[in-house]
Amino acid sequence: MFELILKTVLYCVVKTKKETRKSPITKNELMQLMVQQCIHNQLKFKYILADTWFASTDNMHFIQSKKKFFIFDLQDNRLAILAKSVTEKPNKKTRWVNIKSLDIPDNTPVKVWLKDMDFPVLVTKQIFKNENDKTMGVRFLVSNDFSLTEEDFTTIYKKRCRNGYWSVEEYHKSLKQNVGIAKSPTRTVVTQTNHLFCSILAYVKLEKLKLTTRLNHFELKAKIYIKALKAAYAELSNIKSQAMPA
Repeated sequence: MFELILKTVLYCVVKTKKETRKSPITKNELMQLMVQQCIHNQLKFKYILADTWFASTDNMHFIQSKKKFFIFDLQDNRLAILAKSVTEKPNKKTRWVNIKSLDIPDNTPVKVWLKDMDFPVLVTKQIFKNENDKTMGVRFLVSNDFSLTEEDFTTIYKKRCRNGYWSVEEYHKSLKQNVGIAKSPTRTVVTQTNHLFCSILAYVKLEKLKLTTRLNHFELKAKIYIKALKAAYAELSNIKSQAMPA
């Protein structure tokens, strides 16, 4: 599934006084539409995994209303409190603090209330260390599935990642560097759509080749490129030999 972002709204940036364009739909609204479409198509799925870009309160409420589970990466400045009760919603006098300031044990899921949420969530704190046991980073994962263990959190969320990187980032990288999705001189919606579709189709074919050859996209590109260079050089040598006087 891919969606063209049409920037049809013209507006003026006050600071630069320049006219620019933006899309009438936000990335979060688009995500909700895609989830709704997957449900309408009766696609079988249980969890929606995303990074901090999509971990908004509105998205969490939306997914909860669709009776689905989410596991999101959470920014450490989100306001929260430890949940004394899963039914007793915090009142207006609640003193909210950054989630990184809460007394959350490492690798132990705990129930918390996030500010402006209508229901509590499960949060786990993961510490990343190097070979010298030095802390390199902290990640907070949040879910509305209270049955999750720490191992569940890690196992399910890793399905969205590979070698520490989002698979979607690898996908975008290959689209740009291997199938030339950004190298299009097209100007109209139809021609741009055709170019994007063909680029994604080329990516799918690279994926098929990757499975059969056990070579990644960049190795496949290099192999084809080297073969092409050798063929071009051989042809050039042949032309030179024919052009030389006897």
